[in-house]
Amino acid sequence: MEKILRVKLYGESFKLHKLKLDLKLLPLFKNCADKIGEPLHLALLNINFFSVLDIKEFQTLNNITDYTFSGLINNNRNQVEISWGKRKISNIKTDELFRPRTLFPLYNIQFNLVDVNELKPGIYIEEREIGLIGSYEIEVENLKIDLLKFYLTKINFSNVDYELLNMIAYREQILPCVKSDALLRYQSSFQFE
Repeated sequence: MEKILRVKLYGESFKLHKLKLDLKLLPLFKNCADKIGEPLHLALLNINFFSVLDIKEFQTLNNITDYTFSGLINNNRNQVEISWGKRKISNIKTDELFRPRTLFPLYNIQFNLVDVNELKPGIYIEEREIGLIGSYEIEVENLKIDLLKFYLTKINFSNVDYELLNMIAYREQILPCVKSDALLRYQSSFQFE
C-alpha cells in the first residue's frame, strides 16, 4: 500500500530570481520605471509598478520570473521533518546534513558549488523568507531512507557564504513542492551586466 513520503523544511530560505524581460516589452517597462522615478531594477520592487504598467499579463514579479534558485539556509534554527504516512520518521537540524556527527553518514547527500560570477546578465531579485519553506511529497510503497537524497549547495553571494539545502530526491526523482507558507522578510534587486 502506497503512503505519502513528506519532507517539510522549516526556517529561513534564500531565493535568487532571474527576471525575463522581452526586448519588445523592455521600452514599456523602462517607461514605467521613469514614471515612478527609479531605475528599472528598483522600480520593479515598487508596490505601484505593475498598476502603472497596466498590462494584463504582467501583474506581479512571478509573471516575469525566468528562473529561481532557492534553498533552506543552514543555521541552528532550521530543520527538516521527514514523515511517511502518518508516522514521523525523523526531525533533523540542517547542520546535521552539512556536518554529520556520526562515523557513517545517516543520509544520502550530494554537495554542489555555485559560482555567482557565472551569472548571466540581467535583473535579479534576492529574497529571504521565514516559515514553512516547503512541503515536498511523493507516494512511496516501501520507504527506504537510504534512497532519500539531499542536494546541498555552497554559494558565496554579496560576500556572504551560504550553505543551502535546495533539492530533495527519492529514487533519483525530484520531490515536488506542494505547499509553502512563508513570510517574506527581505527583498532587494540588482542588475548584473
